[in-house]
Amino acid sequence: MSEFLNIYKTFAKVLNDLSLGIDVIPENDDFDPPSAGQWAEFSILSQDITSMGKSGAGDEASGVCQISLYDADTGTLSGVLFALADTISANFTHGTSYTEYGGTAVFINSLSRNTGRIAGAFYQIDLSINWTAYIDR
Repeated sequence: MSEFLNIYKTFAKVLNDLSLGIDVIPENDDFDPPSAGQWAEFSILSQDITSMGKSGAGDEASGVCQISLYDADTGTLSGVLFALADTISANFTHGTSYTEYGGTAVFINSLSRNTGRIAGAFYQIDLSINWTAYIDR
């Protein structure tokens, strides 16, 4: 089923199109974090597919896309990360939909920001985007 990949690619394209001015790294990428500055990493944390009926009605896919924002400059107020979080949040508001790959529309249900924290040598803020997609059979 290529829908998993289509949904993943849709999030990747939308994030890249935002032109955030930082590296946006997909999950499981061979990436060496910088010793200064900011970057983002995104992954699909969960994805469930539920049948909408027996006779070709299609399937409903839902899940969470997490975008983790990192700042190597710990110990200072990270206004840059907050601004990045605001830019991303403005593009993933409730009711927004994106159709980028394979004709599968990804609908944004909600976005939440988790508490910032020190993760190793970096300050990290996570954004969780809850989404739904309807897949034709």
